[in-house]
Amino acid sequence: MKNYNSHTKNVLVTQTKLNAESDEFDIIHAPLIRIQPLSIDEDFLDAHYDWVILTSKNAVNLFLPYLAKTRYTKIASIGEKTTELLVKHGYHVDFEPGVYTQEGFIEEFPIDEVDISRVLYPTSRDARNILHDYLEEYGVEVVKFSIYQPVDNIESIQLIKEKWEDINIITFSSPSGVKVLKKYIEPNTLKDKPIVSIGAVTKKELDRLGITSKSPEKATLESIFEFIKEKYEV
Repeated sequence: MKNYNSHTKNVLVTQTKLNAESDEFDIIHAPLIRIQPLSIDEDFLDAHYDWVILTSKNAVNLFLPYLAKTRYTKIASIGEKTTELLVKHGYHVDFEPGVYTQEGFIEEFPIDEVDISRVLYPTSRDARNILHDYLEEYGVEVVKFSIYQPVDNIESIQLIKEKWEDINIITFSSPSGVKVLKKYIEPNTLKDKPIVSIGAVTKKELDRLGITSKSPEKATLESIFEFIKEKYEV
């Protein structure tokens, strides 16, 4: 069992994958969510789409086998890591908003200037409907379906409870993660530790619970580690 150094900040990382390292901190990686793939009806392959919209790395990983068979013109992505994964697999991303949220997409996407009558939107079962509803308001046919659902990672919850006194700083990368942890840890207890949130939607969920958090400008784990060093002087 790992012994945590009392002189080093112990940072709880709750996102699914630990895609960055740090020499300054001891990382306690406890992903709060497991991704459960869902069965897909392949009838959507019969149509052609002006745009395919992918909003997470999970969506990309699970949809890649189908993307190769999908007839489409352009791809839109939300999130730097989502785009990087698509490019890694040989796909060109035609649009990525600077703000990695559905709201950022709506704000920046030039909907009046592009050919967009039918969109394919494979996503999480828990995905918000903001972008879907926005596109439909513009008369776009949106073929949206769930390709995965998040489920609670009980093993991580147990680890967090065991290490709670050792944890100095908590990071959240999604509102789903916040919702999971608050089911097992009293929300008021979270107020006792510094919280760093990735993304405006995650911060909004913490605000809703009355939990103060700080956020780096970029929604990446590397940015979080730099942010912690700067804001908490470690």
